[in-house]
Amino acid sequence: MEEVPGYLNSAIWPIKAAVRKAARHFENEYGITATKVNIQELAYGFNIWESKLLEIGSPSFANMLTGEDAKDSKINLTVELIKSFFRCSDHTWPAIYFAMVDKREKNKFYYECLDKFNALKTKFEELLQEDAIFLLPTHPEPPPHYLLTIPKYPNILYTCIFNILGYPSTQIPTGLHEGIPIGIQAISRRFQDHLTIAAAVELDKVFNGWICPCPISA
Repeated sequence: MEEVPGYLNSAIWPIKAAVRKAARHFENEYGITATKVNIQELAYGFNIWESKLLEIGSPSFANMLTGEDAKDSKINLTVELIKSFFRCSDHTWPAIYFAMVDKREKNKFYYECLDKFNALKTKFEELLQEDAIFLLPTHPEPPPHYLLTIPKYPNILYTCIFNILGYPSTQIPTGLHEGIPIGIQAISRRFQDHLTIAAAVELDKVFNGWICPCPISA
């Protein structure tokens, strides 16, 4: 799958090309048939991830910002946001932003996301039979500047959804784009980590493994 559905989740063309190149390699070298899929539920991956965290009772991100021993402590996020403008906050903008948008209400959309999770899990259980693997970008673009993660935060769905599903994933570097590393990932069903690792080792032959983006002095 070249990208997650949705305009805001779309991947840049070099990353989509890397997914296609990886699939062609397995077809040409091993005579397998790569099947292109379009899993619409993945478009809600970020919301599903948030809902599952809420379901299992994980502490709010705002509480986590107060420290491990301050479960019941409160933090004024508006004040912290204003302080951050003057570099007086102990927390970064992305951390404050996520704490402000962190889902804490079990409303109608929350239950819809849980239903989508069950539908998504069923689809992947059917898709990842025997020794099948699923190819997907690790991230839809090169790593952005850390402040740009604020508007693009939902793109973590490319990886966090598989944490919630409990599926192993191995990152495969596919070269550089504008001098920054990019890559794809191989995913398999539970307890089949060896399949994703084997796929990564094989695809290192295709993409030449990790390429350092800058000189390193001893």
